[in-house]
Amino acid sequence: MNGLMKTDFTNKKLLILGANPETANIVKVAQSFGVYTIVADYNPDAPAKKVADKGYDIDAMNVDALFNMAVDEKVDGVLVGVADPLIATYQELCERLNLPCYATKESVYAFTNKRHFKEICAKYDIEGVPEYSVNELGKVKFPVIVKPADSNSGKGITLCRTYEELEADIERAKKESKTATVLLERYMETSDVSIYYTIIDGTPFLSSLSDRYTLRNDSKSTPICLGDIFPSKYYEEFIKNEHPKYVKMIQELGVKNGMLYVSAFYENGHFYVYDPGFRLQGGGFHLVLKAVNGFDQREMLVKFALSGSMLSPDFKNYNDPLMRGNAAAVIWFLLKEGTIKSIEGLDYIKNHSDVSYVIERFSVDDKITSDMIGTERQVFLRVFMKSPNRKVLRSVIQDFQNRLKVTGTNGENLLTSLLNPDLIENGEDMNLSLRNKVIVISGGTKGVGRQAALRAAMLGADVVISGRDNESARLIEENAKNYPGSITFKKTDLHNVSEIEALFDFVNKKFNRLDGFVNYAGVTPASELVNCSEELFDEVFSIDIKAAFFCCQNAIRLMQKSGGGSIVLVGSTHHRRGNKDRTAYACAKGALFTLSNHIARHYAVDKIRCNYLVMGWTPTDGELTLRKSQGITESELREEAAKAIPLGRMTEAEDIVPGIIYLLSDYSYMLTGAEFTLNGGELI
Repeated sequence: MNGLMKTDFTNKKLLILGANPETANIVKVAQSFGVYTIVADYNPDAPAKKVADKGYDIDAMNVDALFNMAVDEKVDGVLVGVADPLIATYQELCERLNLPCYATKESVYAFTNKRHFKEICAKYDIEGVPEYSVNELGKVKFPVIVKPADSNSGKGITLCRTYEELEADIERAKKESKTATVLLERYMETSDVSIYYTIIDGTPFLSSLSDRYTLRNDSKSTPICLGDIFPSKYYEEFIKNEHPKYVKMIQELGVKNGMLYVSAFYENGHFYVYDPGFRLQGGGFHLVLKAVNGFDQREMLVKFALSGSMLSPDFKNYNDPLMRGNAAAVIWFLLKEGTIKSIEGLDYIKNHSDVSYVIERFSVDDKITSDMIGTERQVFLRVFMKSPNRKVLRSVIQDFQNRLKVTGTNGENLLTSLLNPDLIENGEDMNLSLRNKVIVISGGTKGVGRQAALRAAMLGADVVISGRDNESARLIEENAKNYPGSITFKKTDLHNVSEIEALFDFVNKKFNRLDGFVNYAGVTPASELVNCSEELFDEVFSIDIKAAFFCCQNAIRLMQKSGGGSIVLVGSTHHRRGNKDRTAYACAKGALFTLSNHIARHYAVDKIRCNYLVMGWTPTDGELTLRKSQGITESELREEAAKAIPLGRMTEAEDIVPGIIYLLSDYSYMLTGAEFTLNGGELI
């Protein structure tokens, strides 16, 4: 990747703390740079030691022993794997060795203890899972999750169902907590969401948001993952309502680099966090990101450990939480108790074109024992994959489930509960991604134009909005500052053709391309034909058709240079049957409809599409202002509209914006010259 810089680390010494299977893969990545790897772990047979250049049987929690060894070895950097308890050791060791470290004392405090994490989240209005007090056990409603505040890998966590079990479960959790701190959390039988950030030079990037599906049973075991589906069906809601809070929290905690993983539940518009991880995500999300977006977080962490920099100056260009319009997944296959006699279908899965990586934990003759059940130790296989869309993803997963067979010595099927593929298609297909598209919206500081700009930036587009209201534009830019895309304001008086030309010249100089243009700007003064003044007529035609004409002229020129694009001319039902008091407006919208058909017919050869979006009776700022001048309140207006519109209510911005996004996206590639009607049946 050109934007993720490489440098020479040959023969540099990297000390890696911890030695589980996931850490072994970090060792291999470091070695691919020519790095000499040293692994420290109490277990002499730990997987990472088997692939490292050198291993030490030192408890990775023993800072003094690690420090002495690191000095003797003259290590150039230190890195931690995927174990939360080692983050504090990592930070202290790096500080004593004066080596680069992405963790600080403040971030260790915040992200390695669930109690501390929830307290800090509360300061930023990030909600935690509702809790019960250990001092008021009589108020506990069962079932309840009992967990240590500072353990990892699910140690000490139980699902408690009765008062008789509660005290023993609390004691079990205390033993797994370094601080003897226990949390009693409400058992959430709702959607599970995985949140994953990459932080580079003080800027937090949302790298993925996925829906996690788990196996729930009647035992004391907490739910085990069956799969993660990317991107989450709650993506837009998270970006709009939660993402700014996370950005503020991460930045105010002084976090400059690293990865932050957060588990949360979603219920009725609320995201309830319950588990943080200031490290690589242990489930291997970095493998999904590498396959889809082309960057490897393991490489970035190795570079940071040895240079103090992630060496990723163009990271934003690669990072796309919408998976570049694909549907991606990590699918888990779990096993029952027994001994494996045979495995079928595994090679088919490994060689499938949609599969990028497979982690296999068991082989023929391996035994799955009773103590593994209910933990991640019963995981046989994790499959990392991407497909063009959710429908294909669902089909491929179903195919894998049909083909994979793990048989026990008594001929029994050892595969246990699988992810239900039907759940996948229920999520909204996110192929409406506008990633890396450049879009201009005239009239983008108000109403539907404003909402369309924010939604497009949320979906990854770089948006330029025109208008004359500096304060409204400033607020829009502020709202979008942490979105995957961006919003830039160019003050423009659409009465003036030279300013229209300056708008598109600005876009050309800043982005050197144009992929979409939305003509939303318009005026709607009321006047009957017999009373219409020349001044009113000229004003309506100046904005509603002349400005649109010259905006399209400049947009087409830039799109021809860019290899094509999509133009959306926002119209009205008045183009066909204008109300008596909107004569000039109706004529202008009729001309706009003709312009749309002209562009669609004559510029398709340039891969330029144009569609006329018929916006129904909508409570825009202009409509409300006009009606107020006529003595009509908003509630009276809505009541009048409800009687006139077959579907029984006014058209809202939320009804229009998805249509605009669809027309701008590649999902509508074959749609041009259409009269795209969103009006509740007002015009049929």
